[in-house]
Amino acid sequence: MLTGRETLGTIEQSLADLRREEAELSKRIERSTRALTDLQERQSEAYRDLARFRLDTDSAGTLNTRLDSAAREARRLLDKRSADYKVLSDRLRQCESERGQLQKKRSELDASRDAAENQMDDLMEAVDARLEDDSRFQAQRERTEAAQATAAAAASKAATAEQDRTEKGKAYEADPLFIYLWKRGFGTPDYKRRGLVRSLDTWVAGLIRYHDARANYAMLTSIPERMARHADRCAEIAREEQEKLAEFSRNAMTDAAGTDLVAAIEDLSVEIETIDEDLDKLDRQIETLSGALAEFSSGEDADFLKAEEHLAVSLQSDDLNDLWRTAMDTPSPEDEKIVQRIEDLKERIEQISREIRQDRELQRDFGRRRAELTDVIKRFRSRGYGSWDSTFSDDRLTTVLLGELIKGAITGADYWARAERSHKRRKPRGRQIAFPHGSGLPRSMGGFGRRGPKGFGGGFGGGGFKKGGSFGGGGFKTGDKF
Repeated sequence: MLTGRETLGTIEQSLADLRREEAELSKRIERSTRALTDLQERQSEAYRDLARFRLDTDSAGTLNTRLDSAAREARRLLDKRSADYKVLSDRLRQCESERGQLQKKRSELDASRDAAENQMDDLMEAVDARLEDDSRFQAQRERTEAAQATAAAAASKAATAEQDRTEKGKAYEADPLFIYLWKRGFGTPDYKRRGLVRSLDTWVAGLIRYHDARANYAMLTSIPERMARHADRCAEIAREEQEKLAEFSRNAMTDAAGTDLVAAIEDLSVEIETIDEDLDKLDRQIETLSGALAEFSSGEDADFLKAEEHLAVSLQSDDLNDLWRTAMDTPSPEDEKIVQRIEDLKERIEQISREIRQDRELQRDFGRRRAELTDVIKRFRSRGYGSWDSTFSDDRLTTVLLGELIKGAITGADYWARAERSHKRRKPRGRQIAFPHGSGLPRSMGGFGRRGPKGFGGGFGGGGFKKGGSFGGGGFKTGDKF
């Protein structure tokens, strides 16, 4: 049986390992790319040597000038590119170092939180036994349930009143003469018209019996507002009563543990959440930098393309082609060495070019696998599968299946489907007397709501802690009066 946190931790470690491999591959492609341009420069030098040997002084000088100019411009672009690459590489190393330090700190905090949560779970039965016989706790629980029931009934009545206002108000709102007078405030102290306008409005009001309709419409619109305010107040009272109830459970747990475990878990969780936010920012920076370096290493950046173009144009001129054919047709002991050097360089260039093409394909594959792993991690986090109560019955999630995902043998969707099928929520200890419906529990243990000593929400029951929760067991039953 795997815990959710160790499963998520293993996946995150695998992603970190994959990123390191991807970074090493990018460095290898970059080294190969630099080696390729060096060979092309050496090939250009060999052609200059051949030109000096085969051509007359003026022709060789013209060709050498063109080759030298292309080589200098290519070298300038490549030097600039190397400087830019170093800046990106240094920044990436810095981000990865920061991430490693944050991840280490997060692991330490996670271990402390796990220990506190396990201690709290171990004490649940003792806390339940204490509160079960606590008359003050039971009395507060009854007050809380009554307040929650009142709040639910008030909310229901407010919704019904609003529905009535909508339905019954249609007839009034469809009458243009009534709405005209209503918007002017006719029949109220706000009406300020005088003279002929006032006389005409009075005549219209008599025609449609406005005064009777206004009183009915005013009552129809004011009731939902009053009831909504009443429902809000009832809900606030229910929250206050639930917070008081949560204090009983928290205090009982503090007495049993000798320390405020709930506060400790909440504080650790907040620290972890802050680190997670920082890690997310770093991950985005790393992705951006890795993408830029991948572009550099693959030779797709603007400076490399321009440098490559300068070298390619210089080496594809008609003069060089003629020079090459002449040297091949009339070899001599002197130029045979130069020709052989050019041939060796061409063969080496072709070999490195093949290696770069293969590594670039592997780089694209790394990118796809990294994206799959990243997607799985996002799904784990969004569904709370890394929480304290999460478990997985399939041990292969951190061994065989994870290995297949890393190799690209299965997709992230395949892995996620296996994880969902084997996922369960761990049932807490105790009889669920303390922390009713998650009231007062730290969020990481199923609690839901705002942080702090009076946070409440969540809920456990059935198969373990649950997200969400509700007021009272099974809904509200009693009514309210106002």
